[in-house]
Amino acid sequence: MKKAHFVLVDQSELEALCRDKARIDALESGCWDVRFIDCPTPGGDDASISIEIVGHYMGKPCERVLGENYNENLRAAIDQACTAEAYPPERPEYDQYGRPERRAT
Repeated sequence: MKKAHFVLVDQSELEALCRDKARIDALESGCWDVRFIDCPTPGGDDASISIEIVGHYMGKPCERVLGENYNENLRAAIDQACTAEAYPPERPEYDQYGRPERRAT
């Protein structure tokens, strides 16, 4: 008989794991690329990493940045891509809280 193994985690950790699963599912189902871009700091002696989530489309532009984060936070970049309004055909603009800004048309 096969033994089952259980690990107890608290509710907040379980919720965090579920959110991470949803992020991975979004990357997989959207066939999105994750790009890490080296961003040198002024003075050239240090750098940080910018992250872009890129979607691929048949129509031009074929590659579209759906989410991005300049603070080396992959989860924030994926969350932004998941909430990008209708995956616009150009780089979306976001407010200081990471929410997509609506453009006047």
